[in-house]
This record gives sequence, structure tokens and C-alpha cells, in this order.
Amino acid sequence: MIVIGGFLGAGKTTLVNHLIRSLPHKLGIIVNEFGQAGVDGSLIERLEQDVQELTAGCLCCTGRDDLVRALVGIAMREQKPDAVLVELSGVADPAPVLTTLLDRAVRAAFRVTTLVAVVDARHILSTLREHPEAARQLAYANLVVINKTDLADPVLLGHAEEVLRGVNPLGQVLRVEQGQIDAGALLARDDFDPRALGSAPASVHTPGLRTFTLRAGRPLDPYLWQCFMTEYILARPAEVLRVKGFLDLYSYPQRVLFQAVRDLFTADAWEGGDGTSELVFIGKGLDRAEYEAAFLACLIPDAADLLPDEEAGA
Repeated sequence: MIVIGGFLGAGKTTLVNHLIRSLPHKLGIIVNEFGQAGVDGSLIERLEQDVQELTAGCLCCTGRDDLVRALVGIAMREQKPDAVLVELSGVADPAPVLTTLLDRAVRAAFRVTTLVAVVDARHILSTLREHPEAARQLAYANLVVINKTDLADPVLLGHAEEVLRGVNPLGQVLRVEQGQIDAGALLARDDFDPRALGSAPASVHTPGLRTFTLRAGRPLDPYLWQCFMTEYILARPAEVLRVKGFLDLYSYPQRVLFQAVRDLFTADAWEGGDGTSELVFIGKGLDRAEYEAAFLACLIPDAADLLPDEEAGA
């Protein structure tokens, strides 16, 4: 079993998809999300894989029973996977999760072989400074994957890597782009040592961190959405840490998969489209009511609202 952690937006799902595409194995995949709305599970490339999404809470705090149930379910499959990947939520402290995975009932069927921590190359120092759970993810890891190195300043990246090695002098550090690591070498690793957990302190989280989901039942006006994105997401990189979800923009033939990490975003065409949108926010000190009002203001008018008053009342 490979456990993959890393702070919000580091590229964990990108790494998981790379492993799915690269490994000629049947994989069992468990994805944990911080919020109640599951988006990451939709982003996993299925390819005959067994994907289970856990959205009842962060695995290090409230979701550990769900994790055990998911693993037991995988173990009882008639066709068992060759390997299991557990993708932690971006705010998960790995120590309590690993303690759960060392439970006798779990160890009867699974064994943790390595712990991976993915980190965004642009934000290594600020992530370590501001988010205690991220520091623990990196400190316990057997393999630290510095992702998105193509977006980082080389000089600052070199300094940040030195800091990382100070946090975790025993772990291997790899620099990659778009999660492109040697999948076979990762699967062959067997360097997780339960003794490294020791007497780990209680789980900690960034103060004030919260998540909420915005939903819309009608398509969004593309221009108003652009204004919303600029003002309420990109202009607030210190508060809005991660945004992900699906948008239905008026006159666009496909849904849009929108993802943002602080002040960077991607918008990709996605299959389907039913007129609805769902967007998950994770950040610090965000006013949900403010965001809901601004988001709903992006909706195109209802058809009835476009009719003359006398027709609307008919």
C-alpha cells in the first residue's frame, strides 16, 4: 500500500493519474477529500480501477472508520488489486492515518510500503511556515516529490529544497513536473518503518481553515464568472488556497473543469453538462455568505425573468 499526502494543490491527483496510466497493474484507489462534496474522485482516471471516495471528513480526524471499511471492502473483492493507493486530503496529518493502517485488522490484508509527500515547488517555504499539517506530511515521508518545478524560480527552489532536507534529512527528494515520477520504482519501494511514528503528537490543522461548496442550478454568465474568478479567487491568494469543481457556462457546449491553487488556475473542457455548477473552496477566513451572494449573481436570468411582466404573470 502506498500512501500519498501533500498540501492543498500540490498535485496529488495528478500523481495518482500518472501512476494509473504508467503501471500495468490493477489498483485499488482510496481518495479522501476535506469537504463534503467529492470532486477529486471524478478526476481520477478510472481505467478499470477500483476507486472509492471518502468525503465524511479528514481521515486524520473523523474519517478513520471509513478508511478501514473501504480497505476491508477492497480486501473482500473477488478480484483483488495488485496494489492500493491511498490519497489523503490536502490537510491530513499522516501520523493518525498511518496509525490506523497499522491496526491489526488492516495489517491482516495490507502493508504500508511507503509514504509519499507531494509539495508545490512555488510554495514550499510558505507552506512549511503557515501550515503545520503540511510540515508533518513532509517530515514523515519516505519520498518527497517537489512538483511543478517548471513554475518555480531555480534559485529559490534550491534554497527551499535545502530547507526541506532539514525538515526530513532521511527522505528521498525528487524534483518533477506534472507528477512524472518513475512509477515502477515507486511501486517497488518498501521503506516505510512504523517505528518512525514514535509517539506522534495529536493531529494539528491550520487555524481558521474551512471549506464550503457553492452550487448553481442554472448556467453562469461567462463575463460575470470571469469577474467573480478575478475578484474572489485570483486576487486573494493568501486566503483562497484551493478551488476545484465543475462549471456550466452559458453558450458553452461542454462543462468546464475549473481548478485553482492560490493565484494560478486551469480551465479544461469536460464531458457532459446539465446546466448546474459545483465549486469547492478551501481557504482561511472566507465569508461563505459573501461568496454565495457573489456566485449566484453570476447566474444567467431565469427564462421567466426575461419575459415581459404581463407574460410572466400569465
